[in-house]
Amino acid sequence: MRKKDKQEAEELNESVRHAIVQVDTQQFADSNFTTFECKQFELPGGLTVYDIEIDPVIIERNPNHISEDNNQDYFLSTLLHGKVSIQQADAEYTLEPGQLALIAGGLPYTTKYEIPSRRLIVRIPENVFKERLLSCHQNIVMGNLPSEGLGHIVNELLKSVAFEAQTLSITEQYTLTQSLLELTGALARSTVKYDDLKPVSKQSALLNRVYAYLEENFMDSDLTPEKVANANKISTRYLHSLFSQSGTTVLKWVWERRLRAARNDLMDPSQVQARISEIAFRRGFNDSAHFSRSFRNRFGISPTELRERAKQTKFDQELPDA
Repeated sequence: MRKKDKQEAEELNESVRHAIVQVDTQQFADSNFTTFECKQFELPGGLTVYDIEIDPVIIERNPNHISEDNNQDYFLSTLLHGKVSIQQADAEYTLEPGQLALIAGGLPYTTKYEIPSRRLIVRIPENVFKERLLSCHQNIVMGNLPSEGLGHIVNELLKSVAFEAQTLSITEQYTLTQSLLELTGALARSTVKYDDLKPVSKQSALLNRVYAYLEENFMDSDLTPEKVANANKISTRYLHSLFSQSGTTVLKWVWERRLRAARNDLMDPSQVQARISEIAFRRGFNDSAHFSRSFRNRFGISPTELRERAKQTKFDQELPDA
C-alpha cells in the first residue's frame, strides 16, 4: 500500500472510530475499505439519526471503549441494503434489508459489514430507553427484532423519521419520534417470553400499578414518595428499591414526566394563549422561575424559546437540543 493510500485508509478508520461511539475497525483480508459516509441530525426528545454508507469492514466495541466514553445509550437500526452480522453477549444474528436490530451501547459488540451496506440508526438516550421502552420489563433482550406485523410498521416509521422528519415542524417531529418510541417499546416487549416473566410477575404487576398511579397524579404539586407508597400499600423503602432497579428514582420520574408534559403543552398550537407560568403550575410546578431553569437544563432551550420555535414554518431546520 502506498504511503498516501495508507494515510487515507487510516483517516477513514478514524472517522468510523468516532462517528457514533468509540470503536475499533478491522479490515477483511480480501476487501478494500474505501467508503464511509455518516450523516446525522438531532430530533426533539433527545434522539439522533445516523444514515451510514459503508464498505465491508469489522467494527468492534470493547470494554475499554465503554469505560472511556461511558456511553450507555441504545441503538435501533434497520438495513436498507447490504448484509450485516452482529454479535453481542450471547446473541449472534445477521441483518438483511428490512430487518431491525436493537443494540445496547453499554455492552461490547462486534458488527461485520460483509458487503457494501447502507444502514439507518436511531440513537436512544439511556434515560429515555429505560423510561419509555424498558419500563418494568427487565427481561427485554437486545438483538434482532421481528420484521413482520408491528416490526414492519416500526421499520417504515424509522425510515420516515430518517428521511422526512427534517421537512416537518418541531411539533410534528416530536409527534413522529414519540410514536417511534411507543411502537418500538411495544415491539421489544412483545419479544419477552412468558416463562421469563414468571419470577417477577408480582413485582411487575406492582410496578404497573405504581406507574398507573403516578401517571394519574404526577401533576399533584404535593406528591411525595411517601404519598405514592401509602397509596399503593407498600413501604417507602420498598418503593425506592423498585425504582432503583429501573435506574431512576420516584422524584426523578415525576420531575421528568412534568417537564415532558409541559413541553407538549408549549408545542401545542391550541395552548398558544396560555401563559407559561399557567402551564407550569398546571403540570405540578409551584415556582415558575425554578420551572424555567429546570426546563432549560433538561432540554437545552427555555420555555419561551421553544414556544417561539414551535411557531416557525415547518421547513425550519433549527431544532432544540432536547
